[in-house]
Amino acid sequence: MRPMRSILRSPLSHVGLAVAALALAGCASGTTGGGTTRMESGGEVELGRADMGARSAVIAGYPAKQRETVTMMTDKYGQPDVVSEQMIAWFNKGPFVKTIIMRQEVAHNFPMPHVDYLTQTVRHRVPTDKFDDLAEYDGSVIVHRTRGEVTAQCDVEAMNFLALNLAHDVSMGRRTVEDARAFYAKTAMAFKQGDKSSPYVQGLTFQQESNAADPDRPAPGM
Repeated sequence: MRPMRSILRSPLSHVGLAVAALALAGCASGTTGGGTTRMESGGEVELGRADMGARSAVIAGYPAKQRETVTMMTDKYGQPDVVSEQMIAWFNKGPFVKTIIMRQEVAHNFPMPHVDYLTQTVRHRVPTDKFDDLAEYDGSVIVHRTRGEVTAQCDVEAMNFLALNLAHDVSMGRRTVEDARAFYAKTAMAFKQGDKSSPYVQGLTFQQESNAADPDRPAPGM
């Protein structure tokens, strides 16, 4: 685990931080269980014996919106599996492969100006001919073909559900890019005004594939 900690300590751009966080999450999701919390400066410690003061001090250094989201995710999914100066993460909680709250945020203007810092990932194989459509639909939806994962980034979990559900619709050919963007904007505005009735913001509307990973094939002659 030493190389992962060195990644977290290195100076990174906003994009680099997100990539490092996702790389760490992909490696750690199979080995980090509910019984430990990884602290950047102190290795892994049992949750029951964790220095809660130190954990709280790290989280207190995050911006107010991120701290509020940490509280909501902890109430919903329990104590995080990773706590560091740059990210807080949960693995295999709820419907998500990983949930990551980044300390640093990135501006995102669709469907209205806000910041992205909450990253959530599900298992889903996307046909390769739909990659460009998903990129056009929402720049904060990311496909990892090899792992068979789709990630959404926003500041509210309900909006990540909305983004992922519409990404599924687009990837399955059920919606065009234009229709998905229009539906997202309409549903997000309704949610902001207090209407949370859409099933698209309440959870996943599709079943995840256990065999979503795509290891590709060897190049000719290899």
